[in-house]
Order: sequence, then structure tokens, then C-alpha cells
Amino acid sequence: MRNHFLRCSVLVALLTGAPIVVGDGVSANSTATGPASAPAAGYTDARYATPTAVIKTLALAIESGNGKTIRQCLAIQGRAGRAAVAAFANISSASERFTKSAVAKLGTPPSGMAHAFGSIKAGMDRLLALLPKAVVTIHGTVAQVTFPASATGPGQTIFVRQSSHGWHVDGARLLHLNQHGMAGNAVRRRAAQLNSLAAALNQTTDDVNAGKIKTWMSLEKDMELHILEAQAAMESRRQAQSAPPVMAASPPPPPPAK
Repeated sequence: MRNHFLRCSVLVALLTGAPIVVGDGVSANSTATGPASAPAAGYTDARYATPTAVIKTLALAIESGNGKTIRQCLAIQGRAGRAAVAAFANISSASERFTKSAVAKLGTPPSGMAHAFGSIKAGMDRLLALLPKAVVTIHGTVAQVTFPASATGPGQTIFVRQSSHGWHVDGARLLHLNQHGMAGNAVRRRAAQLNSLAAALNQTTDDVNAGKIKTWMSLEKDMELHILEAQAAMESRRQAQSAPPVMAASPPPPPPAK
């Protein structure tokens, strides 16, 4: 179960382990066109007033499993991209709900599972601690927030975009949807996989809350079962979608004329 849960917690790496990528007309040495910490004029919501403010808002939302705020923090285009963002928010909420319920009902996780259960909060705490030291470079409506290297990992950059509603984290870059020219179908498959994992987490959480699970070992078995069920359901849907259409049976011949 540890490996399965770590896969579900890949969202930690999305914010805290992504490599620095420079693009979209912003170079690593470009000069900010305005004060990086100054709120943009006309924004009444301080959570989105600056590039660092929206990153802080997103990190806190991921830490608390607030799916609605996660979606509001991310900017992305296209139906497939929006589906991926919704799935990311879904798995974030499911992971937080699962963790809280498991710890509340079963107590402190065994030492081998403790890292997995605390990885989301620890990752977001590290990001928030480094945020005051990040260098913000603004070029027009695009900003890059570059974090310094630390004892736990190398420096990294998060890209942010400005709109009429404030600053929002570039969802395509954050979720690695712009790599290798990923097509819309591939993005939708990734979203479906995250949603399936979220469903498995929610089913296990429901079993925990219903008192069906009494030990961490039974939690592991229950979660693996639900993940296998989710994978089987996804495969069944994939095969149904790729199957050739069923031809309608030919009508019987008309009776011979009398």
C-alpha cells in the first residue's frame, strides 16, 4: 500500500520537485517589469494579488485538500486541460480526507507508512518556508517564481500567469501537460487515472469511517482491492470505447409475393 499511496501523492512532486523550465518568453536573467511583491491594481482578493500570493494559496489548498481553491488557483486552457485540473483537485481532496480518517480511526501509522502519510503536508511546508526567499521575475503577464536550493532538494521554478482576475499558477506547466506535445486524449487519460485513484481512496475512506477496517494491515489490503477494481473498470471502459461498432442485424427478407 505504501507504493500505491506514494503514487497517489505524486501531487507533492508537482509543486516541490519539478525541474526548472524556462520558456514563454521569460529568460532566467530577465528583468521584472514592475515590483514583484506589489499587488496588481484592481484585485480585491489578496490571495491572487501577486505571484507569490497565489502560490501560497495553492500550497495551503493542497495541504488542506480544498479542491475548489485548487481549481481557482490554476489557469489552463481547453476542455482536456480543465479536466486534468479538476482531477488534480479531486485527488488532492481525496488524499487529505483519506489521511485524516485513517489517522483518526487507526492512530499513528507504522514507521514504514509515516512518510507517505505526512509527505503532502511536509512538501507544502517546505515550499511555504522557502517562498520568502524565492526570486520573482515578471515579464508582461507571465512571471516565474524561482525557489533556492535547499537541503531537501534543488531549486525549482513555478510559472504564474496574470489575468483580469489576478495571478494564477500555470496549470499546464505545473501538471506537466505541455511536455512532449501531449495530446488532448493523453491528458484526458491522465485525468481519468487520477479520478480512478481518487475513487479508490474515497472507497477506502468510507470503509474506515464505517468501522470495517480495524488495523493498518487491513487498510492496506482494502486499498489495494479498491485500486485493482478501479483499474479493471478503467480497462473495461477503454476496451468498450476502442471496440468496433456492433452492426445491426439484417432484417428478415420479405415474404414471397402471392
